[in-house]
Amino acid sequence: KRKKILSKECYNTWLKSRRSRPKSPQESFRNAVLGHLCAKNSRRPFPKDVEGSLLKLLRRKRTWYCFKGTSTVGCYGFKGFGYHELQDMIDLDRIFFAALVQFVEESS
Repeated sequence: KRKKILSKECYNTWLKSRRSRPKSPQESFRNAVLGHLCAKNSRRPFPKDVEGSLLKLLRRKRTWYCFKGTSTVGCYGFKGFGYHELQDMIDLDRIFFAALVQFVEESS
């Protein structure tokens, strides 16, 4: 699944699905993938397992498979967080805060 999203085949299928060709198709594809990865602009996030696998690939400082030899998209690596990754951090933060409140109440 993870290589397929960044494959030349997936990129070409995505490009053909556009009504009109984007001015910067490689950058537009990058924005679409990252938009789903982070669930931005009301985009549906990738499933959690797909997100995890994709994040491993995107965080490497390598050009995406679909752009090898044609672009530098991906050469700096993705430094952000995926949608599910962020949700897990928020849940951990809530658990920590609840435990802290309980500790303070018990100490008083």
